[in-house]
This record gives sequence, structure tokens and C-alpha cells, in this order.
Amino acid sequence: MRFRRASTDSWELRDIHPLFVSLLTELPKVASRHKKAQARLYPDPIGGEDHAEFRRDWKEHVRPELERLFASSRDIVARDLSAPGGHNHGTKVVIPGAHLEAWLNALNQARLVIVEESNFSEADLDHREPPDLATRRGLSLLKIHFYGHLQELLVEAAG
Repeated sequence: MRFRRASTDSWELRDIHPLFVSLLTELPKVASRHKKAQARLYPDPIGGEDHAEFRRDWKEHVRPELERLFASSRDIVARDLSAPGGHNHGTKVVIPGAHLEAWLNALNQARLVIVEESNFSEADLDHREPPDLATRRGLSLLKIHFYGHLQELLVEAAG
């Protein structure tokens, strides 16, 4: 897979291996599975009983906005992925510069969801050994690392 600037306001992933095409394609769906990742995606903003009113306000005003932001980010990524366009060496995806934040947001959602669904520990997430792709857990670990690599590329592109 190659990542390059396509124009002054867009970037391009090209020559994407079919396995990684499938991981990209499922990104919005994976990112939307918030059920097990509620605590990571919508953490309690402050602890203690003394702050019940603050937590209630956060839940009423901030959380709905976060949910809208998360959904909007997934929608943008899904639209970008729905028009992958091809060229003679494989699939490519064009990411408009205005969509970089949405991509970072969706990738982060997906990674948090996968970590929670798979009960990964910090030790599981280090890169010391390649994941066993014959297992669901190994494939989940590959997704986390692939999505993390894309985040790194996009952060560099945004900088």
C-alpha cells in the first residue's frame, strides 16, 4: 500500500492489498459498534458524588454532540470508501484534506471498539510478535495495528 499526496487538498491510498481493502471497507461498521466501548468512547467526565449535576449536564448536552460527531465521521469515511476508484495496480482511496479529521475520528473509534470487544491488554497491543491471522483475536489485532498505521499516516499528512 502506498500513501501519497494526490493534490494540494487530498491524499491517496493506492496499491492496497485485498486484505487491507476489506479492513478499510468495514471501518465504518466496526467504528459504529459502540455497545461494549461505551466507557472508552463516552468516559465519565468527573468522578465523585459531589458532581452529579455536572455529569448529568454532560450526559444531556455533550454526549449527544459526541454521538453526532462520531456518526458524521463514520458517514464521511463511508462516502469516501464508496468511491474507491481503480487504477491498473489495484484499488485506491482518495481522502480529501477536509476529511482527515473524520478519518482520524473513525479510526480511533474502531480501534477503541476492537480493544474493548477483544479485551486486549497493553501487552497484547505491543508489536513484539505478529498476530496469528488464523484466529479471530489475531485478525482483530491486525485491524488495530493497520488502523493505527493509517492514523499515523494521516496525522503526518495533517501536520
